[in-house]
Amino acid sequence: MRMKLLQKIRNQLLLSSVLLFCAHSLIGESAHSDREKLLDKEILSLYRDLSRARDLMSYEFIVGEPKNTSVSFLGKYPNRTGVKIKKFFVDTDPGNKAKVRSSDEKSITLEFNGVTLSKVEISVITEDVQIQHKSKTKIIDNTPLDDQINDIELQFNGLDGSSKFLLSDLSNEATKSERNDFKKDFYIKFLLDFHAQISAILASQKERGPKGQKNMFKQLNGSLKY
Repeated sequence: MRMKLLQKIRNQLLLSSVLLFCAHSLIGESAHSDREKLLDKEILSLYRDLSRARDLMSYEFIVGEPKNTSVSFLGKYPNRTGVKIKKFFVDTDPGNKAKVRSSDEKSITLEFNGVTLSKVEISVITEDVQIQHKSKTKIIDNTPLDDQINDIELQFNGLDGSSKFLLSDLSNEATKSERNDFKKDFYIKFLLDFHAQISAILASQKERGPKGQKNMFKQLNGSLKY
């Protein structure tokens, strides 16, 4: 009788432990899912802010680009369909500045369908000139304004070969949050970096535009003296 009672107590304790573990797991998964929703919301907000880059397409020429930054366009002025902002870094030999040891390049391409952002493409290229090794990663979002972030496609090409997968393929469990970590530690920071670049380039165009007009009128008025 006593043995049966002890066994019953053990079973009840085991059941309580299992239920408690399950409850904690469900709470953890729920918090993890809520965290991802917040990250997705931040990404969508940044996409909307990055759409300001469309204003650059109205300038025939871009002036005053930040250091180590270039701006190019998809299509010809005035019928452009997108803009590409590229940042680069070149590491040269301290003893010979003409000798390049490695180069890094990152860019964001924003395509538009009319006034609507229709595609976001990110590219990161790393090249080690000394061993002639180049790695390239592309991140493509073909539907940047829908609510689904996990359909982003990632492509990699490097020394170990190439691969392609969707963001949804990354693990996103409470104990292994690859997808949330990617969004928080890389993607959002990357978008913020280029958001700052676009803001600086736009500000530069607005500052230099009126000054260019003043110089033009000054030249025209000067021509009336002879």
